[in-house]
Amino acid sequence: MKFTLSWLKDHLDTSASLNEICDKLVNLGLEVENIENPAEKLKGFVVAHVVKREQHPNADRLSLCVIDDGSGQQLQVVCGAPNVRQGLKIAFAREGTVIPITGQALKKGVIRDVESQGMICSARELMIGENHDGIMELDSALVPGQDLATALKLDDPVIELSITPNRADCFGVRGIARDLAAAGLGTLKTLDYRPFVGTFDSPITVAIEASDICPEFKGVYIRNVKNGTAPDFIKHRLEAVGQNIINALVDITNYIAIDLGRPLHVFDAQKLPALLTVGEAQGGEAFEALNGKPYSLPAGAAKITANDEVISLGGIMGGSTTGATLETTDVLLECAHWDPIKTALAGQKLQLLSEARTRFERGVDPHSVDLGINAGVQLILQCCGGQPSHVVTATHKNVAPANYTLKAPITLTHAKLTSLGGLSISLEEAGDILSRLGFEVVTASTELTVTPPSFRFDIEGPADLVEEILRIAGYDNVPPVSLPQIKIQPKLPRKAEVVRQLLASRGLQECYTWSFLSEAKAQLFGGQAPHLSVENPISVELKVMRPSILPNLIDAAVRNHNRGLENCRFYEIAAQYSGKGEQLMASGLRTHHLHERDWQSSPRSVNVFDAKADALAVLAATGLSATSYQVEQGGPSYYHPGRCGTIRQGNRVLGYFGEVHPRILKALEADFPVVGFEVFLEMLPEIKLKKTMANFSNLQPVTRDFAFVIDQETPAEKLVTAIQKVDKILIKSVNIFDVYAGANIEAGKKSIAIEVRLEPTKATLTDAEIHELSDKIIAHVGKTVGGKIR
Repeated sequence: MKFTLSWLKDHLDTSASLNEICDKLVNLGLEVENIENPAEKLKGFVVAHVVKREQHPNADRLSLCVIDDGSGQQLQVVCGAPNVRQGLKIAFAREGTVIPITGQALKKGVIRDVESQGMICSARELMIGENHDGIMELDSALVPGQDLATALKLDDPVIELSITPNRADCFGVRGIARDLAAAGLGTLKTLDYRPFVGTFDSPITVAIEASDICPEFKGVYIRNVKNGTAPDFIKHRLEAVGQNIINALVDITNYIAIDLGRPLHVFDAQKLPALLTVGEAQGGEAFEALNGKPYSLPAGAAKITANDEVISLGGIMGGSTTGATLETTDVLLECAHWDPIKTALAGQKLQLLSEARTRFERGVDPHSVDLGINAGVQLILQCCGGQPSHVVTATHKNVAPANYTLKAPITLTHAKLTSLGGLSISLEEAGDILSRLGFEVVTASTELTVTPPSFRFDIEGPADLVEEILRIAGYDNVPPVSLPQIKIQPKLPRKAEVVRQLLASRGLQECYTWSFLSEAKAQLFGGQAPHLSVENPISVELKVMRPSILPNLIDAAVRNHNRGLENCRFYEIAAQYSGKGEQLMASGLRTHHLHERDWQSSPRSVNVFDAKADALAVLAATGLSATSYQVEQGGPSYYHPGRCGTIRQGNRVLGYFGEVHPRILKALEADFPVVGFEVFLEMLPEIKLKKTMANFSNLQPVTRDFAFVIDQETPAEKLVTAIQKVDKILIKSVNIFDVYAGANIEAGKKSIAIEVRLEPTKATLTDAEIHELSDKIIAHVGKTVGGKIR
């Protein structure tokens, strides 16, 4: 958003300097992007008078001029412009002046053997225009020696602001002045746009077919206008902010768009039928815009049609067939309210930018239709003459123009103001600030009832009101408050530290991953709880609190695999989330092969038993004995149904392990084997700080091998557990070293060979004691598992 300082002062009565104004704008949240003063590049240039012009003695295309630059001394200057002549007022550069287009200081020179003591300049050389066919011809009333920037009224700084999307009202100079006045930097002037009196009924009427796209349309027919060049104050300001000068009628509408933030459009009325229709494009309609480019309208775009021909793209740009030209004598001035969303969508699809679209897609005050039509008519009559008709008003039958923009009042208590703002300010002061910003305020003893103005679409609740109050009162007036004492995050329980060291010792690498993942991944791992969705996620890929750590670890493995790094061994100790809350987990995975290739052995793919070993090692590290839990086949749906297990302690689940289901791996783009484990650390006993120390036994240990035949469906774990329970003191370990099914084994049975290690603590075991314990083992296995010694 660009505007000049003088333009701002048309709305703001202030004696503040440019620097004070810009500093205040920044404090108000209106960031100043740039300040450009055209007068700075014209420093040293003056108005001069051509006293005499003669032909150069040594060149046919050069002139020798005598110049009066107001210094009291006439100068000789060589000039090559064809339009230089005696009596002309010119833009003159004295010796030492920096020429804008070259950036170099002018030096006294000799041109074709004749000394030249200055330079007569063109608009292009001064970088204030593109004309370089001849020198600038200035107003004959100007005085030699007068500062050129002042004479051309270019000593008017241009301020450029970066307007945030929520401040659509500041896309007009009026809105910016309102903020500055509310902040105490002057007084907001009263607008001088008065209602006009129409003298006849408009021969053109308007019908609205789609209320959601244009709830209100007003037009005025003005006849007998004399289109030409806009007044200097309009031209100079539009040029200063980068607008093209077209003709008076068009320039007036562009001026009002920037001045009031209210876009208008003028049609050549003699090119229009008696009825215009406002509707919604069905898609594919042909339209040629004022920029001369053809477009095919997208469905949903706002359009104005005449005899089924699209003559304007509502809220964005008019059509080339009905635009106002220098030959235009009758016009229809349009001022309408266009839907922001549909305007933005149409503009994006067509890749068509305009000043109108910039404002309508952010939101134009719907109550400014009357102001816009009055301002447009007044300036047209002032600059071009003519006679206006009565106002043509069109609304849809389902819309009441006075009600479609009503905003609900907001209650702001003093307690809320203090807690949110941190500033000690009375309700009366707060109400006064809001009133200066255009809000309707009703003050009670403990609260304000505030109705936002129609041009503030961003105000929705008490927090927005507090923000407005702080903007004006000044954030620098909020007293500093020390940060609260930082609470040291509690350490993980001791068992988590022990498990961390254990997994690292087993060759796994620790990872830290996001606590969030995508909704699709969460569903793959059973994350169905709706309250686990993040209200304002960083991205759609981080929308849901993770129901399992495994998917993020698998993603990490995929990234490593794609970079040529295989055999990943990852673990993470952190929280996962479910409908029951959060659980502290020790989760890990292995991929590809268990070991790297070497000369002694071939690589083996990871399998369920590798994951089981990791999970059971975690349990052992926390002090759980193998006899205190049970391992059952089966687990969550994201594991392979025949290659996974669940670790239980009675009715409590301690963890899961297994091969990740191929369907899950495919969804996560993992084309390699993955086994994983998940242990609920909160279910495990806490590790005691004081440990009971025991000496190693000096007595001879004994090993005995057994081969039991059990049912094929009976898990080997049950056999091991049964043996361990025979004597928990003497039996130190039970290891399976062979599994066989086939010849000499009954169908539906399997043979499991087990080594049992006995370690006496008081005396060396006798043969009788060993045989007695062996018999107990055989009997207990037969009773609990149904196994028979082979």
